Amino acid sequence: MSRQQLVFAGLLAAACGWGQHAELSLGQDKKSDPKGPLPVASAGDQVIVKAQASRILDPHKYRVSLAVEPLQTITLSAPFDGVVKQAQGKSNSKIQPQGEIVRLDTTVPKLNVARAEGALKVATFDQKQAGDKDENVKAVLQAKVDIAKAEVDLAKHYLDLCSVRSPFAGELQRLLVGEGQFVRAGDPVAIVVDVSKVKVEVPVERSVAEQGKSFSVKIEANDVEGKIDAVLPLHTRFDALRELFESVASAVIVIDNGDGRLRPGQTVYVPLVPRQPVTEVPTSAIGNLSDGQRKVQVIRQSVVRDVPVTLMGSVGSTRLFVSGPFAEGDEVIYEASHQLGDAFQLKHAAAAAGTTAGATTPGGEPAKPKPAVGF
Repeated sequence: MSRQQLVFAGLLAAACGWGQHAELSLGQDKKSDPKGPLPVASAGDQVIVKAQASRILDPHKYRVSLAVEPLQTITLSAPFDGVVKQAQGKSNSKIQPQGEIVRLDTTVPKLNVARAEGALKVATFDQKQAGDKDENVKAVLQAKVDIAKAEVDLAKHYLDLCSVRSPFAGELQRLLVGEGQFVRAGDPVAIVVDVSKVKVEVPVERSVAEQGKSFSVKIEANDVEGKIDAVLPLHTRFDALRELFESVASAVIVIDNGDGRLRPGQTVYVPLVPRQPVTEVPTSAIGNLSDGQRKVQVIRQSVVRDVPVTLMGSVGSTRLFVSGPFAEGDEVIYEASHQLGDAFQLKHAAAAAGTTAGATTPGGEPAKPKPAVGF
């Protein structure tokens, strides 16, 4: 914005909303001016302010869906080709360690066990009948017995694999097959999850991310406390956030869920993923609302509006990104001669006097712009 435009905007704008002149360091309250607080503007007062046009960034550019995930998720698969004999359990049902979920038809594996056990009996009988034969013959017969024993063990192993079991205590999330269904080796048959703890990967400012540190996230309508389990390089799905923050990383947040209050799939919100429009403002434009939340004051159709904001990343030492309910055409106020409350109306001083700012008189210089007048 040019200087001429800046002066004109200042004539239309209103005060920054805090009661004192200040310099803002990001994350700190403003310091009191020794001259005392600014006067509160009333109807008819002349106020001189400075403002700048805002460039609104669509929050959808930075939108990433975040959801609660189980601490562990395992997809169980069919060990070999076969027919599902039994599929038990329902979604969200509890499962004990080694609890059976799916059983394949055991006819063929049982026959293989019987055949292997018969072969072992034959090999054992032949070994006993060998008597005092030479050592080479005895070694061969012993080898046959060993092979037969291994065949029995292998057949029993495949019989045991007919029962697909959960490797840990958890919850059956999905049963993917039904009784009578033919499956190929490797086909998924069930999904089992451990929800005693849940996790979510979120973007964080690297400077505050520390493994083992407590971290609060908003899960749907509730604020939930967890711990940072790991700090990782920023996930590619968060790359758009790099332009809003100096240094960001991904953090895996683990939350205890022993009471089962949290469910996989619940939506997660974090401050670094803006849900409202984003704009860049001077740090001097940041003020405080009565509840302690940060705000920016804007001129919107000649009316001063308090806009609650969430602070994002800084741009050098004098500017930063903020997120809030901004609208196209908003002018951000960064300096003023008075305190102006929310909904304070402004009118150009020249218009109030029935003249036009910048108008010329015959043979004279252009008239200087006049301050705004509240009404």
